[in-house]
Amino acid sequence: MNGELRTPSAPMARRVLALLLAHADRVVPMELLIDELWGEEPPKKARKTVQTYIYQLRKALCDEGSGQSQELVETHPHGYRLPLQDCRLDVREFQNLLREGREALTRGRASEGAALLRRGLELWRGAPMEDVESGPLLAAQTARLERLKIQALEQRIAADLALGGNQSLLEEIRDLTHQYPLHEEFCAQLMTAAKRCGQRGEALSAYARLRRAMAEQLGLEPSTRLRELQERVLAGHDEQTPARAGAAGAPFQLPPAIGDFVGRRDELERIERAVRETGPVPGVRIVTVTGAPGMGKTQIALQVAHRLRKDFPDGQLKASLHMEDGTAQPPAETLKELLAAVGHDRRSLPERTDDLARMFRSWAADRRFLLLLDDAAGSEAVLPLLPAGVDNAVIVTSRWRMIGLPGAVTSVEVGLLPEADGRRLLAQVVGADRTAREPEAAAAIVAGCEGMPTAIRAIGSRITAWPGHSLADFAARLKDEGGRLEELSSPHLDVRRYLVGAADRLPYAAREVLAEISSAGDADVTVTDLAHVLHRSVPSIEHSVELLTAHRVLTPVVQNGSHVLRIPPLMRLAFARDGHSRTGDSLAGEVTIHDSRCPYAAQVCSCPLALGAHRSGNRQLRAAPAC
Repeated sequence: MNGELRTPSAPMARRVLALLLAHADRVVPMELLIDELWGEEPPKKARKTVQTYIYQLRKALCDEGSGQSQELVETHPHGYRLPLQDCRLDVREFQNLLREGREALTRGRASEGAALLRRGLELWRGAPMEDVESGPLLAAQTARLERLKIQALEQRIAADLALGGNQSLLEEIRDLTHQYPLHEEFCAQLMTAAKRCGQRGEALSAYARLRRAMAEQLGLEPSTRLRELQERVLAGHDEQTPARAGAAGAPFQLPPAIGDFVGRRDELERIERAVRETGPVPGVRIVTVTGAPGMGKTQIALQVAHRLRKDFPDGQLKASLHMEDGTAQPPAETLKELLAAVGHDRRSLPERTDDLARMFRSWAADRRFLLLLDDAAGSEAVLPLLPAGVDNAVIVTSRWRMIGLPGAVTSVEVGLLPEADGRRLLAQVVGADRTAREPEAAAAIVAGCEGMPTAIRAIGSRITAWPGHSLADFAARLKDEGGRLEELSSPHLDVRRYLVGAADRLPYAAREVLAEISSAGDADVTVTDLAHVLHRSVPSIEHSVELLTAHRVLTPVVQNGSHVLRIPPLMRLAFARDGHSRTGDSLAGEVTIHDSRCPYAAQVCSCPLALGAHRSGNRQLRAAPAC
């Protein structure tokens, strides 16, 4: 403080400060502090002792000149909070730079991504919390930060290799392979840089050291990718100046997969099997992963892609087929991003989609890589992007059923997350101890999210922010339909806006149908009802219903010989609240009378008789006596 070191000298007080810093701006419950300091055997006066450490901490942080020492550590009903607000915290800055660097790499901007990651790594000074004796919570935080540091190093070095910085990297990667003797990625990067610099002996020595360490310590052999890289070094294959397309290194663009992923075992196994197995007809292997909004299609695809990284030594590319404003990205723009990612100068690329597609197929022809196309609007958006070559694979995620794709296509449908997996996901986000203390409330929260992983994560992040609130509090709030979507919206994700944004890509006529069904609440709605209220023909309504069904937001259900149209409750709430496209008559509690015998013809009538006749399907509406 004010240029003076104020870290407490007492070991336990240092641990308290470390835990408060690790949860800066959040309340740390007394129970967590006790668990960190004493584990499962706390002393009888543990709470009093923690209060003593807080006093010592406040005294150490006291700014005698201002007289505001007591405000540096806030007391809350269930714990303590260290408010840093806009204060600079290295770990936060590192995580922000890591995120920005990864985003730049994902967009093919290797130089910018490497610079951002380098700035983040420069913030490190030794090991995290190296002068603090760690309990279980701080140990987990330390391990997480170490993993992030290693990932940042991997991705920064990969970006520098892609930019051609081979000679300058050799010494750094060599040191990393000695520091992390079992780390395959650092070994692969050293072998690649050494081979490109003509130092085949160094590349082979790196492989030999890794193989010996793995055999002695793990009883394992290096991965297929490392063995194939060794074979290429032995064969003298030169990848520094490839004859085709001028690619610079193997691009790995995938963002990190989330750590709290649960379930979906069948879907993962089907995708992995389809990507790995060669189909009856030689050609690129395509897997389509489809499902309703919020089902986690992209995360499923990323989980598989990361598992299979070693199967695709020439890289893993990812392209989002929608822009930030929700509009579809032109195939030509996507192809430019892909070609820039594999080493082409974007300024020299042609403009026509056909020319770009030919260049991409030429680059891909003799390679073995995986392409992830995320959020496709349909088959037409995917066809120009498909690579050539029999060893390549493509995973496509979409809300639409994909038809008309060539070659060996495997379709994987992603449905609602099973209840048991939903409870596991909630436990991953908020902590297993909290869900174990209130199992019924946890089950009610999961039920309120209706099998949507996105919604579970959203409310889970809110629950985490309020350690003093019980799960029963949140479960009770979810029972109120009027406020459910607000409860399911965190600072990072507005579920209502997400659902409405997903449907905003549909044509106006389809959104109008969706809004009208949503406005009807729990009432049964048929195509005939919609045609009458929206003043459209039955075939026009049926076309909109087919679009909504293909988009996974509507399901026609046969009931009493006719089709009743059903939409997921959360989508209904989102559109009923949003009021999209609602004009003219309504199914939501008011009916416009179109009977010339009624003196209020063509005016809104909300009398019970008219409403009852309308909802029962009786098209001969009459005005009630009250009219």
